[in-house]
Amino acid sequence: MNTLTCVCGTAGSGKTQVILGMLQLARKRGTPIGACKPVDVGDIDYQSQDQASDAECFQETGGMPEHVSLINPYLLNESLPPQLAAERDGIAIDLKLLETRINELGSLYPRILVEGPPGLLTPFVESRNWLETLQMWHPQLIWICGIGAEDLELSLLSLHLLQQSGLSVKILINNSKGCRDRELIQYQWLTLEEKAEASVLGFIPYFKNDLVGQMCSALDGMIEEPWPNLETS
Repeated sequence: MNTLTCVCGTAGSGKTQVILGMLQLARKRGTPIGACKPVDVGDIDYQSQDQASDAECFQETGGMPEHVSLINPYLLNESLPPQLAAERDGIAIDLKLLETRINELGSLYPRILVEGPPGLLTPFVESRNWLETLQMWHPQLIWICGIGAEDLELSLLSLHLLQQSGLSVKILINNSKGCRDRELIQYQWLTLEEKAEASVLGFIPYFKNDLVGQMCSALDGMIEEPWPNLETS
């Protein structure tokens, strides 16, 4: 799966918003790319809040004409870990189906962004966790790190696991909670580069409105053309 870039991070780190920004950036550069969320949870919440699902947002922002079921093969009802949510819905997540759908998207676009579940070790599909799935696919990886002591600790642990598994990772620091402590932000950036021995692509500031448009503008200065160029940026 050489066309894959998996966007990973803890819950609430801003993975979906980063992907939406990348989709808009790719269209702005004239080379549209695709996106996929293989397994999503919380359909009951989407419906009760009359809110578009993440896959529907990918579809609209990326200008993807494909059916939403190709972009998100499994949308589970409850906001639970994927394996448990699937059990509650009385279904089993089929890894081969996920790979077939992702490969189909890969035949349509030069790059597919894949949003992973929160964390790495929570069971994901067929007794495999997300880390083991990434080891099978061996994609490019972007890790989204929020600001704060807990975000830093979880990110350092996760990056260590990814690197131990032979996976190369780029980091985006996302100030989604509006931290104003510049010293903390600088400390976190330097600590990630030193301790995780990984390159930080850049820092995404806090946005109050027009999240996708501002995310696109922020990423434009971090990710060089031609799209995508993560190996050398």
